[in-house]
Amino acid sequence: MQRQTDSKVDAHPPTPAGYAGKVLWVDLDSGRLREEPTAKWSEWIGGRGLAAFLLAFSPTLYADEPARQPIVIAAGPLVGVGLPMGVRTAVAARNQISGGYCYSNVGGDFGTRMKMAGYDAVAVAGASASPVCLLLGDDEPRLVPADDLWGLKIPQVQEALAATHGADPLSFIGIGPAGEREVTISCLMVDRAHAAGWGGSGAIFGAKKLKAIVALGERSVPVFDKAGLRTKTSQLGWRIGASEAMAGLVRGGTHGMAGAGGYSGLVPTGVRNLQDEYLTHEASAPIREEAFRQWEGERDGCVGCSIRCLHRYHMGSERYGTIESEGMHANSVRGLASNWGVDDAQDLLMAHTLCNQYGLDVDGVSAAVAFALECADNGLLEREQPDGVRLEWGNGPSLVKLVRQIGERADLGQLLGHGAWEAARQIGGDSQSLAVTTKHVGINEQGLRSHRAWALGVMTSTRGGGHLGGSPQTENRRISAEQGQRLLDNRHAGDPGSYQGKGELAAWTEGLKCAVDSLGLCYFVYGWYDLSLGNPDELAEMLQLATGIRLSGKELHRFGLRCHTLERYLSYRLGGHTRTDDTLPDRFFDTPVSGGAYGGAQLDRQRVEKALDEYYSYLGWDVETGLPSPEALRGLELAFLLKDE
Repeated sequence: MQRQTDSKVDAHPPTPAGYAGKVLWVDLDSGRLREEPTAKWSEWIGGRGLAAFLLAFSPTLYADEPARQPIVIAAGPLVGVGLPMGVRTAVAARNQISGGYCYSNVGGDFGTRMKMAGYDAVAVAGASASPVCLLLGDDEPRLVPADDLWGLKIPQVQEALAATHGADPLSFIGIGPAGEREVTISCLMVDRAHAAGWGGSGAIFGAKKLKAIVALGERSVPVFDKAGLRTKTSQLGWRIGASEAMAGLVRGGTHGMAGAGGYSGLVPTGVRNLQDEYLTHEASAPIREEAFRQWEGERDGCVGCSIRCLHRYHMGSERYGTIESEGMHANSVRGLASNWGVDDAQDLLMAHTLCNQYGLDVDGVSAAVAFALECADNGLLEREQPDGVRLEWGNGPSLVKLVRQIGERADLGQLLGHGAWEAARQIGGDSQSLAVTTKHVGINEQGLRSHRAWALGVMTSTRGGGHLGGSPQTENRRISAEQGQRLLDNRHAGDPGSYQGKGELAAWTEGLKCAVDSLGLCYFVYGWYDLSLGNPDELAEMLQLATGIRLSGKELHRFGLRCHTLERYLSYRLGGHTRTDDTLPDRFFDTPVSGGAYGGAQLDRQRVEKALDEYYSYLGWDVETGLPSPEALRGLELAFLLKDE
């Protein structure tokens, strides 16, 4: 394998503490590897911010073929420095489903090991003629043949890499068979159970014949103020341990906190392609977290995580034999069970396990299969499908087969692997009204009819759908009016049914999330489930202790808004997305929740439009188009985006 490494590290300012020091550019066409100093882009902090900027300036970003498009993987400056839950890795690429922009944020050990190998980010362009892996270790990086790994599922990839390189210092980000087959709703997986979902990043790796990036680094990451960081880490440990919200995650992960009603029974869930968002306690009982405890061997988490939100299950299934599975977040419970009418733990666990093994995005699979089921009800697809698949709500064994078909791009899975919107386009007729999507990306959600800021965060998401952006937890957590006023200057922040100030709250949350993702911290802990942990001032303090970089909390939050604005502009330039795309399907406005705590709730079109006005105004964007105005771009030092206008 040809390899050429150029280094220009000495030609630039010294790297601040907290950083590995280098960005690696990989050209798979030629096999050339080129290094540049991270300090060259220090204003973009790292992680999600750095990934977005590097992607924006790639000369092949607008290429039509995924093999030609770039993809960037980046870790933030607080990854690997010893802070609790400083482990997250950002992925930025062109969205294979919407055509616009996509970011992902994934846990696991890869970001830490990548930095310990000497790199803050890896940017990959071009395509290899045959399967390869990129190895990052204490020696120089190199591309190696991966023909022996091609075709392997994710657990087998991990086993093969561990056998070759040793298990202890190893972590990888890569694809399973779904990515190899360029299934549009495939994703990247870190190790066995951490998914970088959204946007079809697995298909990009597959088109490039890049099976995995393997990080073997063991160097320590330098920090600016060791004593101060050690004290801060100790304080955070005590506060995380005393947090009521974190105690809920420790008890049952997001499976327990937010799956199938949550602990309170008040948490909505998606039901039958989101035709409803209410499931009775009796109906949800078989898929609730407590029902799974009989199969739980232990809990798992990222490096240094005291919460350990990942479940490890060992189930002796009558239907499927022994199922060994990891993960099981609320999205899987909702997406692969209630949204399909499934109420059998065996079927849910098997479907989740197959998504991990094949490298499939749970949200995309959920939306595509639910769409097919509703199409069958409406005579738009035959109910009886090849391989014994019957399109019928609650038919778990058939739907498990269908997940496998999607991963193998076979039979009906070949169509559904494109995602719900493209499948509807190909089916035609009235099927488009049954594709529950926003910006063409399938929705696997809850609370869209009843939680106002939550819904606004989903509809304005630059990557299309998904709540991990502008959707705050304040409504789900039901914070008091006093807390809302003190923390967010909004007494209604914890009231799900109120529209008051919710556009501004969703926009503010976008800035917080971008900042957290750029630093490389876990959002579950810092700023989302518990607002007393990881407010902007505290995040800025942590950045200063690790790197010496001094920013105020206000400046750090402004950076987050700058990152969000850049991503929004890229989504417009790539996919043409404007205000008209910031919406949800008609069912969320026309069909109310059938019962329970939010019975009768539905979105009001006029109030949503007013909240969107507020959202854009807070960000300084043009209210009519929903796009960053030239003045807003200049004010955030993003005027370089206007050069091609």
